[in-house]
Amino acid sequence: MEHQKILFVSHDANRAGSQLLLLQLLRLLKERGVPMHLLLCSGGALEDDFAKVTTITRLYQNDHVSPYFIPGKILKKINLHKLYEEHSAQRENDRVTSELEAQNIGLVFVNSIANAAVYYETLRFLHHLPMVLFVHELAMSARIYTHEKHLNFLLKKTDHLIAVSKAVANYYVKKYDFPIQHVSTFTLIDHDHIDHKLKLVQSDILEKTYRVPDDAIVIGGCGNAEWRKGNDLFNWIARNVISKTAPLPVFFVWIGAGPQHEIYELIESDIRLMGLSDRIILIPPTPQALDYINRFDILLLSSREDPYPLVVLEAALQEIPVVCFEDAGGAPELIESDAGFVVPYLDITAASDAIIQLVLDPALRQNMGEKGRKKVLERHNTDKSVGNVEAIIQKYLPLIVSEQHN
Repeated sequence: MEHQKILFVSHDANRAGSQLLLLQLLRLLKERGVPMHLLLCSGGALEDDFAKVTTITRLYQNDHVSPYFIPGKILKKINLHKLYEEHSAQRENDRVTSELEAQNIGLVFVNSIANAAVYYETLRFLHHLPMVLFVHELAMSARIYTHEKHLNFLLKKTDHLIAVSKAVANYYVKKYDFPIQHVSTFTLIDHDHIDHKLKLVQSDILEKTYRVPDDAIVIGGCGNAEWRKGNDLFNWIARNVISKTAPLPVFFVWIGAGPQHEIYELIESDIRLMGLSDRIILIPPTPQALDYINRFDILLLSSREDPYPLVVLEAALQEIPVVCFEDAGGAPELIESDAGFVVPYLDITAASDAIIQLVLDPALRQNMGEKGRKKVLERHNTDKSVGNVEAIIQKYLPLIVSEQHN
């Protein structure tokens, strides 16, 4: 008899935190022999990586006809375009339903509330199954990535909620009255996998690619450029720090800011008008992010809101101290007072002073960096984290796992 599978749902395959975390989880569950299938609602740079781990159903409308092309113009002229679109959407929905029904699904695992609309509309035929929700979002993201009606329905159908941080768990318990007894708080980082990748990084990638001097002190940021991530704050802090530490070779580098982002021209313009184009470097999204992070001396998490970003864990694993804002998400839960500095919310002066202190004190950077790595290894043990996920799954879908992982 074929074992029932877990259907994992991802809103896209972009190279971003929640998607990378899901990819790590799928790899580790595959090693344990957990039967699974992935519903991918949109494509992205990680699509091939997902395909190497599990089978995929793609929720794409590839046969969309634009009303601006000739066939679309004809259909529009005779008032059939809307009918065609509806028929096409129904055909795609039937295809997805048929593919998923053939997978023998026993549990739905929704990664991110960004999938709320898909769960509400497309996966109606699976609403009778138990559902686990892995949430990575706080208030700003909830408003941006989902509709209140869809989110409320998703939470109502959730049997167990996994939150990446205490800040995230508290938000859903207080804001949506989600029962705390059905909430788990933990995240996942495959530190063995990352440590292995770190042995292969190009440690001089900044020097080779952007001509940063060998003795540069690098303060880094990371994430897709958007208002929530505080790219503007990053630049203002950079100006303060660079002016107050002259003539030291201090450089600020942001990984993940490219022309494809709406605010790119604004932040690039600010940098240029501040006269800091040679000191603040914007790097588009890249699969070599870890290579660049490895070159950081300090990580500046300038986010107005960030539930528990993967880059904080990756930086801490590399013994890089972190500066972040309190009340902006889960990072302070790890950084505390010994793995970097947690400064008052959006206090640019305090953040600048903290970074200057770290710039001028290499021993402090090293000490705080070492504390950060130790805490990640202690609090986010990979096997324990995967075991926690598996234990939750077992409550709703009994699995047969290998003896070594029993």
